[in-house]
Amino acid sequence: MKIKIARVGVFVAGFVMILSAGMVTAEIPYYEGKTITVLVQSRVGGGTDTTARMIAAHLPKYIPGKPRIVLRNMPGGGGSIANNIFYERGNLDGLHLLMSGSSAVSMQLRERDIVKYNLMDLNPIGHISRGGNVLMVRKEAFPRLTDPSAAPVVIGTKEGEETWLAMTIWGAEFLGWNLRYIPGYAGSSDFAIAFQRGEIDMMGTSNAYLIEQRRNEGSVVLVTQMGTYGAEGNFLRRADFPDVPTFAETLGNKKPTGMPWQAYTTFTGPQMVDKLLFAPRGIPQAYLAILTEAFGRMARDKKFNESVTNILAEVYHVGVGEETIRALKMILDVPRETLDYTRGLQRKYGIIAK
Repeated sequence: MKIKIARVGVFVAGFVMILSAGMVTAEIPYYEGKTITVLVQSRVGGGTDTTARMIAAHLPKYIPGKPRIVLRNMPGGGGSIANNIFYERGNLDGLHLLMSGSSAVSMQLRERDIVKYNLMDLNPIGHISRGGNVLMVRKEAFPRLTDPSAAPVVIGTKEGEETWLAMTIWGAEFLGWNLRYIPGYAGSSDFAIAFQRGEIDMMGTSNAYLIEQRRNEGSVVLVTQMGTYGAEGNFLRRADFPDVPTFAETLGNKKPTGMPWQAYTTFTGPQMVDKLLFAPRGIPQAYLAILTEAFGRMARDKKFNESVTNILAEVYHVGVGEETIRALKMILDVPRETLDYTRGLQRKYGIIAK
């Protein structure tokens, strides 16, 4: 399986020496003997937390001085609570980082009231994105999906901002899918548990291992997949799920054009960056350069890539520094009318109240 790894755009030769600021000395690396705390926007066990733990296990050996990395989980508000706090209070000593995710990007993109942060003001160190989400439904619930006289297929959500929800919302709007949304779940690990217990009928995930596990049990139907962006802006099937149609294929001749489809692609855009590691706004460039270079070197590490393949997905992409900045700008710099269209659909199907 071919794995795409981003090239590193920032290099630091030796130790950065800024004696007047007391950051680094010629004899002792600044990070030696120190601990970096990573604020994680989700609870333990979800994809964002799992990614943060992999980074914590591999990144220190590439930072001069090999500091410890510890995690502090702060779930809530679709990731907004942790992102708000980090945005306002992130220390500038190079020892405090944020593990954010696509839900936080989506929350900002749709200007939710709870959002007090601007991710474009923070300093991206890098990101890891997995293949597009696959939408699966419990086998016994599948017939109800297209039967408006039956009980609705139940979907759990955090704040109505998960990128995979786009397939369900546009499915309801253009294919007449029979759905009901239940907000208030804490994250992907809660979705998985609720799905397994039968509390919800449908969920989306990019976690290949979770998808294969459920399919091997014979308990689900893989309805459709978001796919990955092709070179021409189209959606391609994931290499590891070539038998599952993309949502564009599922729509067929009912696929909308113009603003409705632009809004769909905007909604799914945060999946391009998926899991993001940020440094605070205003952090000294010396610290940022060290951390970004370390992230890039980690991205080329064989053991790190084995961990990603074994735990997250066989198909993934690692972006570093400037690449992550460019991706965020492309996602967040969108016309007002696309946001208004999506928000209208969210209200229509009862995902958000206002």
